Amino acid sequence: MRKVKNIYKLALLSVIAIFATSCYKENNIIDGILDSKGKVAQIAVFWPGTTRLTATGSLITSVTVDTLSSVNCTIEYTTEVDVKEFRLYSAPTAAGTKTLISTVPLKDSKVKFDNDLRNYVVTIPVQAPRTKKTSMIVFSEIVTANELLSAQKSVTIITK
Repeated sequence: MRKVKNIYKLALLSVIAIFATSCYKENNIIDGILDSKGKVAQIAVFWPGTTRLTATGSLITSVTVDTLSSVNCTIEYTTEVDVKEFRLYSAPTAAGTKTLISTVPLKDSKVKFDNDLRNYVVTIPVQAPRTKKTSMIVFSEIVTANELLSAQKSVTIITK
């Protein structure tokens, strides 16, 4: 009989311990990482020139042109929020200081939805460098109506 009482006491203490520890709230280290400030546009592809892919199906990421010629840079993107504007920056190298070269408000752009690509597409002209045999990296960025910026994508324009 005494053994049964000890088993009941042990079981009761175990249940109390389980309930007591289940009330403890542990800090979640992921909470701060997942705080969302809103939705943002995503640039799927950014390419220079008039052709998106090479003959082998690779994305074109650079183009060689004459000095001071106009190069159409195309941004292909998806978004669930309104776009405010498109920004293009230039830099001599990928890690170089970026200079804003173009800001195109959505209302001034000719954005269209491409059913084949299932993305929005906008083309923005950029002037090639004036110096021969020079490369310029062009970065694209989208600003949404909630003032959030997309990740930047880049292409290279090389002069002959």
